[in-house]
Amino acid sequence: MKLILSAVLLAALMISGCQDGEPSAPVLEIGYQKQLFIDDFVVSSTRGVSRVLHPLLRYSGNPVIVGDAPGERWSVSPNGRAVLFDEETEQFKMWYMTSQIDPKAHAGIQYKVSYAVSEDGYQWTKPNLGLVQSEGSRENNMLPWGTTWMRRANVIKDPRDPDASRRFKMTYVDIFDGKSAVTKAYSADGIHWLLNGDGNPWFRKPHNGNLLGWDPRVEKFIFYVRMPGSPNSVGRATSPDFETWSDAETILAPDPDESQRHFKGLASFLYEGVYLGWLWVFEKSGDEWVRAYSELAFSRDGIQWSRPFPGGFILSKGEPGSWDSELSIPVAPVVYDGKLWTYYWGENIPYGTESLKKIQEGWIEEGERKQRATGLAQLRLDGFVSLTTSTKDATVTTRTLVPVEGRLTVNANTRGQLRVEILDRKGDPIPGFGAMDCDPVMTDSLAHVISWKGQTSLSQLQGRKIQIRFHLRDSDLYAFQFSPPE
Repeated sequence: MKLILSAVLLAALMISGCQDGEPSAPVLEIGYQKQLFIDDFVVSSTRGVSRVLHPLLRYSGNPVIVGDAPGERWSVSPNGRAVLFDEETEQFKMWYMTSQIDPKAHAGIQYKVSYAVSEDGYQWTKPNLGLVQSEGSRENNMLPWGTTWMRRANVIKDPRDPDASRRFKMTYVDIFDGKSAVTKAYSADGIHWLLNGDGNPWFRKPHNGNLLGWDPRVEKFIFYVRMPGSPNSVGRATSPDFETWSDAETILAPDPDESQRHFKGLASFLYEGVYLGWLWVFEKSGDEWVRAYSELAFSRDGIQWSRPFPGGFILSKGEPGSWDSELSIPVAPVVYDGKLWTYYWGENIPYGTESLKKIQEGWIEEGERKQRATGLAQLRLDGFVSLTTSTKDATVTTRTLVPVEGRLTVNANTRGQLRVEILDRKGDPIPGFGAMDCDPVMTDSLAHVISWKGQTSLSQLQGRKIQIRFHLRDSDLYAFQFSPPE
């Protein structure tokens, strides 16, 4: 397995030392941080396991939002960071894009953003905001738009900001004197917005971008943008204040032999100490777009990114005849109720402006409604990648670790059996923590508490340097963690 690791982060998480005359060896101090198995950062060796990508699973009740309100014209779609769960109101909130063909508008399309809420993430309500007149009525859920457009809205809630009127922050695209710009807006409630709030639009082309949000590691806001050129690639820009942004630097580009693949966006998010993203991959054949799907992207510092499964789908287009049969593009997920909730824009029409025009006119083909709508796909917590085996004698051994006070918990789907043993620095089982002392795990759980003859405490291991060895039979191992004591 290939090790993917930032040198800066490696230095921060590793120490070196000698114990009892043993040679110096790198030691990981992971504290209570959960450890995933997307790369080999925490892995020393494996036997009999394969690294497996687990795709997002579509909700059977899709689509969850369709273009049925005035002004939506069968076309609704979220952008890169368009959904959040608001802990204060205990609601899911979504800002999604609508569009109408309008010869008077810039480029012949009028882009707008509408607002929806949900109590459970499945059933969505389009509240009557009364803010915008559309088709002769103010009874709609539209937000006021800017000078020309409101397109590609990304929204975060920033509890750090002492100014309540700036608690919600948005990036969106507007047009000023014919030039596109990434524009910022601020709101106290996510509904009433101060548009172009800092008066400092960021003119750039292409204007596509997906907001990560505040990154506490570098103490800056992070924005992943599409870079100019063909094929398209992804760049990273930063801002200390959400107003002035650095020049973007390329962080992900197609390989030289992927000239027909274009990276049109990275819906990125921070997760358990690492950076993850849904990479939007569009493929061309000649001048025609023939396929669009999403790959898993991964980074440990937000700058050096990899594609652990190039060409592998985290979300592919839907089955033939389905509402999302031509395109499925996910946005950054929400962690809620033991799952990752990922909403996505889906279409059953070929990607492109001409098809969009047909939607606006009310396109029905062989009795099927042609539309751009919003669906939901889900994944278990930590469920991106597993170390998987169907054999009877597979093992995964970690690098040398420094244990902390508490317990060891494991996220695993165990159809057969999982046992855990703790090794000393010589690789020998520590008495009382051997594999046969371990009470076997034989079920599926996000947080198995590992015990040895009924004991779960790691207090005996304090001050030692250890390795963990997982013995697996017919299991998927997703993550492990030193969990704080109860």
